Amino acid sequence: MADGDLTEVSDQTRADVRETWGGAALRGLWEQAREALESPKRPDRFSVALPDEPTRAAVSAVYGRELYLGHSRIMLVKLDKVLRADARFGLPLPLVLEILHGRPIASPEAAPARAERSDPALDALTAHGLGAAAWAEPWVRWLHQYGRVAETELEHVTGRAATVLAALALDPATPPAVWVSRAELTAADDPHELDSGSTLSRIVLRAAALAHDIEPPNGERDRRALWERCGVAPDDVAGTVLSWALPLTGDDSWSRSVADRTGLGLPTHLTLRDLSAAPHRLVDSGTVIAVCENARVLEAAARADIRHPLVCLGGHPSPVASSLLARLRADGALLRYHGDFDWTGVAIARSLWSEHEAQLWRMSAADYREAVDHAAHRRLDLPNLVGAPVDTPWDPQLSELMSTASRAVEEETVLPTLLADLRDAALS
Repeated sequence: MADGDLTEVSDQTRADVRETWGGAALRGLWEQAREALESPKRPDRFSVALPDEPTRAAVSAVYGRELYLGHSRIMLVKLDKVLRADARFGLPLPLVLEILHGRPIASPEAAPARAERSDPALDALTAHGLGAAAWAEPWVRWLHQYGRVAETELEHVTGRAATVLAALALDPATPPAVWVSRAELTAADDPHELDSGSTLSRIVLRAAALAHDIEPPNGERDRRALWERCGVAPDDVAGTVLSWALPLTGDDSWSRSVADRTGLGLPTHLTLRDLSAAPHRLVDSGTVIAVCENARVLEAAARADIRHPLVCLGGHPSPVASSLLARLRADGALLRYHGDFDWTGVAIARSLWSEHEAQLWRMSAADYREAVDHAAHRRLDLPNLVGAPVDTPWDPQLSELMSTASRAVEEETVLPTLLADLRDAALS
């Protein structure tokens, strides 16, 4: 891809290029194209965010092909070819970027030299043990080129960013072990520094996306998902996990308040804020904690005054649910999980089995067969099993049998059996 010579481009052409292609709708396209050209990896394509119709239409017009909202892949060679063939300007991509950004494309070979010089961003990461991370250098390059951080603020902002990043779960192969709220990561004198759209939030999430090897977040939903992927809840009061009859060992006011609710026949919704106020140890080692997927199981146990410890996930474990289970496991509690016999319930079971060392409670192939036969005997209509099959490594026959029978068994269908186990403390 020949770069061409900017001195051969007239002042009028340069002004026309800026007028035609210098708008906000195309900013992301040009920034990502420059990042790809300056990358030592020399990728042949890059991803561009198309969050709205004006951006989608503008990028589609430049690229010469209709693109879709969301994210689209752009081939560097094709983009360069389209720009060279443009009847108005006929310029190669590097020259277009030099005109728009006011500087030529940097040689990728020059990038490693930055590490040899003192750099506040890299120094800040190194001070927190993150300087050697694979994502550190790409993040520092992005920060200098596109981070939009004033030079006078760079040392402070990158210092704060490194402090926050050191508290995140940045290994994509390891799920978060400890959850914190976003408010806990902010400075005492600036409680809004990690609000969505803030400079610190933007550059921290960029580093997190690089660490997890995913696209940068595009919109609030993506940002929330990335925070949670890093072990950060948006707040410490909204999300809850439902619990019943936890045999707390403490004699403090927090433990007594939870015990008092159990005495009144009331389950307790615990938040991350509750858990942060809880005593260090929750239960004695060896305590068996039942874990269910559906609130109907916990409701029935509470109504029947069956005081076996029970935690209800309500689906895939939320940050607060994962935090509670991790706390219980750290105390030496034994987790026993039961969920729906559908692919979602099986996926949750597999996750708890592998990540929280939970044993499965009536989740074998024999239990599924018995439940299906019992439903048939009672002439109960079982819903169809939909979705892609999920492996069941604790009992490979379960996945095979579910695929063959093609029926889902919800927890409510086997509720009498589950309650009997809880009443008799016979979880297996």
